[in-house]
Amino acid sequence: MKPALKLLFMVAVAALVLAGCATAHSWEYRTRTTKERVGKSVLDSYGKSGWELVEFTCTPADKSGTNFEYEYIFKRPGK
Repeated sequence: MKPALKLLFMVAVAALVLAGCATAHSWEYRTRTTKERVGKSVLDSYGKSGWELVEFTCTPADKSGTNFEYEYIFKRPGK
């Protein structure tokens, strides 16, 4: 490869890498813990506000194993 072409290629790659770094987001997170599962309308309202569900967990709230806690973790681009 010719030196001038090699240099141009390296500059182009560096520019693409730096452009990718410049568009990185900082995220804002919200956690919601409930004793009952939330319905579709609640999830839709979070979505309309820009929140994306990234994790859902269901854990026993007591030793009986009949009561549960539901945790929803949402994220959206920071402001």
